[in-house]
Amino acid sequence: MSRTSRRFAVLASIGIIGVPLAIVATAFACANLASAKLNRAAATPGTKVSFMGRNFNSNAAASPVTIRWNGRNGRVLATARPASTGKVSTTFTVPNARPGYYIIVATQTGPNGRPASGTPGRAPLRVARRTSSSSSTVVVAPAPVGGGPAAPAPLLIGLGASALMLAGGLTAMAVRRRRIPAGLSSTA
Repeated sequence: MSRTSRRFAVLASIGIIGVPLAIVATAFACANLASAKLNRAAATPGTKVSFMGRNFNSNAAASPVTIRWNGRNGRVLATARPASTGKVSTTFTVPNARPGYYIIVATQTGPNGRPASGTPGRAPLRVARRTSSSSSTVVVAPAPVGGGPAAPAPLLIGLGASALMLAGGLTAMAVRRRRIPAGLSSTA
């Protein structure tokens, strides 16, 4: 097999596998993911916070959007039904928690009983110290067990495999490049 044929075979195999993976990755990136936004970045325990979300399932058979504290399985702060446009808005009270960063998670179940496509929506919230001079005990909300944000594992595996195949193909082409010794003809 000539050097040109080998190069063509390597590039063709990369194209046959890499192009469909790139298309799938692009399609996933273009999906309408649920988004969440809070009217403030920081609040003290007991403060009312407004939640606004977009791209939720507005089908009547879908569940209301559930706003949760610090994870998919966290404490329920509020629930709201999305409008026909997929937008949802509600308010919730910041629970008693130690100062620090927390995540507000908006979950929804679709008409088929599975998590709605593109969910959950997430928004960060910093719990600040209370400025009152009174001595009070701060109750810490228990952290949920598991239920954290899920990584898009199939996408990451596909992109990783594509990168490995591309690197392997380029390495193989570089290693297989041979020089013809002087005195030998390549037209033989």
